[in-house]
Amino acid sequence: MNQRKLSRYLLWMALIATLVSAYEFCTRVDAMWKPLKMFWNMAVGEKIPLARAATYVDMSIFEIPLYLLCSVALGIWALWARRTRRGCALLIAPSAVLAALGFILPLTLAGKWVRAVRLLPMIVLCALSVARVAIREPERQRRPHDQRPLPPERGPRPLPMHADTPEERQRVKRRYRRAS
Repeated sequence: MNQRKLSRYLLWMALIATLVSAYEFCTRVDAMWKPLKMFWNMAVGEKIPLARAATYVDMSIFEIPLYLLCSVALGIWALWARRTRRGCALLIAPSAVLAALGFILPLTLAGKWVRAVRLLPMIVLCALSVARVAIREPERQRRPHDQRPLPPERGPRPLPMHADTPEERQRVKRRYRRAS
């Protein structure tokens, strides 16, 4: 498999992981909005200190939305990191950590197989990043500089001429750029 195909597969896996995580994040935040709004209104309307109202909120409800937000950020980062081997190397550790955390956190109530299917894009993203880093394309053999043929419509490059004034220098630079 060449680098181009791996990069394309990484693109699709990054898009899928981003969209799935963003959808789940939006549904979680939508479900959390009304109870959190109730606590906010209790703090503002009843003039209860916000710190005391926050004690009634179970802070563990923020774990899964934070995980999903990190998954969205990783997917967006993967869209740019997929282009280079170094970017893919930096992508391996966060995607492996998020995939492992996904099996620990209770992301869905439907069961373990749904969790595995939901985490599949993240696992494949990690595997493709490893493959992109591991597979190296053979370097092209280059001819020595003196054996390279000149293009048929052009002759040898003109040598830059000595120029005294700035206008002459600009004219020589333009002519040299056109010839090369």
